[in-house]
Amino acid sequence: MGTKTYCPLCQVKNGGFNPLPDFYKLNAEQYGFIHFGNGEMTAHETYSCSKCGASDRERLYAYWLEYFYKSEDKCANKAIHFAPEAGLSAFLQKTELFEEYETADLMMGGVTYETDLMNLPFTDGSYDFFICSHVLEHVFDDDAAIRELFRVTRKGGQGILMAPIIVGLSKTIEDPSITDEGERWRLFGQNDHVRLYAHDDYVARIGVSGFKVHQFDESYFGQWLFKKLGLKSSSILYVVSK
Repeated sequence: MGTKTYCPLCQVKNGGFNPLPDFYKLNAEQYGFIHFGNGEMTAHETYSCSKCGASDRERLYAYWLEYFYKSEDKCANKAIHFAPEAGLSAFLQKTELFEEYETADLMMGGVTYETDLMNLPFTDGSYDFFICSHVLEHVFDDDAAIRELFRVTRKGGQGILMAPIIVGLSKTIEDPSITDEGERWRLFGQNDHVRLYAHDDYVARIGVSGFKVHQFDESYFGQWLFKKLGLKSSSILYVVSK
């Protein structure tokens, strides 16, 4: 029958996927978050790997890095991973995709650098590659954060830059001054988020910094691969280059 499901992180075939925890749906209903289920990514029925727990977006990142980035002989000398997901971080260290791999976060322990994305302590052009996934929706000033990412990326460097994006949303919803958890759930879908991105706004904000934005969707990867990785058909991988 062939391979029906595959997780690039643990390399298990036909292990299947688990659905998104009910916690998110219950909170969306409780607080009246009207955009639940409309995200570009976050496959509700095939969210996490049943074997290693990797999320759908981690599976997409790992696949692209291993089979596209590495196969084109574009391995970076030095990379930094912001708010590193445990499974993806372990995968990157195991595969030794980068000669130097560092991690950073403001609140998370066990990282190489405890630092604010809006004010990075690195010199210009420090990194060949970065991963910044689902961080921008948390910070007070996302424009400042994107400018910092651009600054510390060397010329010719790349990065995976992702955030929750709502399909069909015409304008980004944001208000960093809101601190009430219930109101954040209602507006942004999570109690530690301060904005909810619309696609065009998201791409435009990245572009203003100077980054070139590459959007890799189902037509790029193939419907067969999206199904095997358990991805929503609307999923887009945003890769930036300098």
